[in-house]
Amino acid sequence: MAMLISVIVSSKYEQTDISALKCDISEQKIAFDTEVIKSCGINPPGKVRNEGVANSKGSILVFIDCDIRLGNKFFLANLVHLLLEDKNIGITCASIRIPPDSSKFQKQYAKQTLHAESPIVDSLTDIFVASSACCALRRDLFLENKGFNEQIIRGEDSLISFEIKKRGYRVVLIADTWCYHPQPRNMREIVKMNFRNGNGVAFVDMFYPQLNIDVNPEGIMYDAERQNKLQRIKRFINSFFKAVFKLKFLMIISKITYAVGYFFGLLKYKFFKRKR
Repeated sequence: MAMLISVIVSSKYEQTDISALKCDISEQKIAFDTEVIKSCGINPPGKVRNEGVANSKGSILVFIDCDIRLGNKFFLANLVHLLLEDKNIGITCASIRIPPDSSKFQKQYAKQTLHAESPIVDSLTDIFVASSACCALRRDLFLENKGFNEQIIRGEDSLISFEIKKRGYRVVLIADTWCYHPQPRNMREIVKMNFRNGNGVAFVDMFYPQLNIDVNPEGIMYDAERQNKLQRIKRFINSFFKAVFKLKFLMIISKITYAVGYFFGLLKYKFFKRKR
């Protein structure tokens, strides 16, 4: 009997159509069986992924966001094989690219926002954090780590990567393996996404500050240590003025709305904290 791989597809909404992604999965050149588990309608992100795992049976877990498209027919094989061959590797992930049919606006946003994409590498590369949009790990290690943290509303992938690395495992970007992830289509989506992200970080800072793992704004290829709030603010201000100096208008808007979301969140959650 072939080994079973569980592909956990997470979505915020139950009505999300994942037929295109399922078609990509069905066309994969693999030597193992796969099951696709759609997990949706649950918050926060860590909980919806853990729920998907609870309903799965595979010995390898592959996490993919619902709006991802696979880059080639060896995507799953590449993610899975190294986990089976090298027990020192804890998490494998794929490079994230913008879809070829992206609009001029989306391409410009990706160009200005360095963490929107990660380069396709030609050799195994150690990274700081594996994006939960497209990563894989062994079920036994996932359960040993008690899955994704369900307390925080943003940064669950950064945290699990940090914890897996603390256990002595490698977090790696697989060579010649990529997927496509769409970028915001317009200014409204940029504002909405960055406001939400800032709000999510404020929540973690307010209630679970020890769980806030900082990610280098240059992208996952750049290492970053756990930093206190003051250090993070200094780096944010530095990256903001760098965007201003280079006239990266979309990046400037992103930074401003992120900051507004963060400070709005601090005020909101401070009020909730008092009510507790």
